[in-house]
Amino acid sequence: MATKVWLFRIVHQDTGKPAQGVPVTVLDKASNAEGHWVSDADGVVAIPRRDTPTLRLRVGLRSEDPIELTTTTLGEEPTPLAAPSQLPPTVGPAGERPPRELPRAATPPPGGAEQPEVPGHVLYFQRLVAFAPAAGAPVADVLGAASDGPGAMSYGALIEVEEYWQSLGVLWGELLYSVTLTPGDEAKLAVLDDRWRREADGRERPLQILARMVGTSMLGDLITTIRPELQLDPRTLAEPELEAVAAETVQMMRDRTERMSHALRRRPLGVVDAPADAPATGAVRHVRNTTRDRLVTFHFFEPLERFKVVVRSPRARPVLLVPFRLPNVATPDVVRRFGYLFRRTLLDRSLVPDLERMLAGDEAGSPSSGTRGRLLEHLEANLLYYSTAIIAAGDSAARYVALSKLREPGGRPLTDVVENSVVGRVGSAIALPLRDARELPVKWRDAFVAYQAHPLRVTDGFIVTIPHPGVWVSAQPHEPMQQQADTHEAAG
Repeated sequence: MATKVWLFRIVHQDTGKPAQGVPVTVLDKASNAEGHWVSDADGVVAIPRRDTPTLRLRVGLRSEDPIELTTTTLGEEPTPLAAPSQLPPTVGPAGERPPRELPRAATPPPGGAEQPEVPGHVLYFQRLVAFAPAAGAPVADVLGAASDGPGAMSYGALIEVEEYWQSLGVLWGELLYSVTLTPGDEAKLAVLDDRWRREADGRERPLQILARMVGTSMLGDLITTIRPELQLDPRTLAEPELEAVAAETVQMMRDRTERMSHALRRRPLGVVDAPADAPATGAVRHVRNTTRDRLVTFHFFEPLERFKVVVRSPRARPVLLVPFRLPNVATPDVVRRFGYLFRRTLLDRSLVPDLERMLAGDEAGSPSSGTRGRLLEHLEANLLYYSTAIIAAGDSAARYVALSKLREPGGRPLTDVVENSVVGRVGSAIALPLRDARELPVKWRDAFVAYQAHPLRVTDGFIVTIPHPGVWVSAQPHEPMQQQADTHEAAG
């Protein structure tokens, strides 16, 4: 009676002696693994028979080429198969150093009950509220342009809101990919993560990215130079209802925070096989099975972190909205004068070389097709943005001189009632903080006094889950291969 297994003896290519610990994988027609075995101390591997005219095997690691055998030529005695030249680590004689243990997978920290409480994060937002416009007034001429047209100053409020984020611990997200390796085998996996904006000087933290999705910066990447707050959508208020607009702002922040956290998780993330010659980078993970006799499956998970978010009671500050005329900043003279600002606020970073050439005095290029023309066309197309950057982050002394030439609706010099700092912009009007709420018209002043005496109280929080860059890896060892072979044989 024929045996129920095919026997193979794995031998060294040079000496012909039995090779122990060599993995043998049975492959289907598509080269997918159907079973894994490992040679014993005598180099013997017992593979259960199956009804197939050919048997497709791979002896050694995944880098080895598969071989095909005709099953009718396989007899009762072990069929010799040459072991690969590069063998995985095997069990040595007594006294030798044992093989290394499985590499520790990159796992998340302990659960919320085990890890100590860490300080929370605070995100700052602000929202400009414009009141009903007052009487006409001249337009601020910050950059020395002609100011022959009338303008209208108006009062408003700056609603300042803080979100306090307290971490509740990290957790495993979705299973992205799994790979099973035989003893000594290894694999390179590429992590395809399109959720984060990569920059030459580093990467923002996940909370910073989420904050930018909830609010927007008045000056793009220049927020740390002006103020840390991010801008929410402005609001026009006809009646002095500060508590209502503060409550609306809190609810808008909660809705937008939850929505943007879901949007961040929906961005593409995946793990795929990387080419063997792929360079070792942060986007390539290298895993290896260093056991002697068993399969190990590596699971790649999405890393997540849960936060409890509490919105602190909004504060209100009175502001004066001063319209400004859009100057023509798309000229070489203005670019050279404010080159230090254009370097940091340029929206199209591909134009940085063109900017540097212009700052160095290079006048080459035609206005329509040359590099100089492309840069100036870009500045002209984004005139409001760059004008705001120059006014808000430029020379404070020049801004003070320009503001000192204007008078507020009550007739006093503007610099006597406002601070020389720009806290936001509504259209083509900059928001300047008032030194005292008593400068407001009566009905708005009474509303500020009432709100400051009894501000909106926010007590409830909500839970938000956001992803972290990269992936987490978990190693799952299986039963010894010889035990699996015995189980297959018993089942057959």
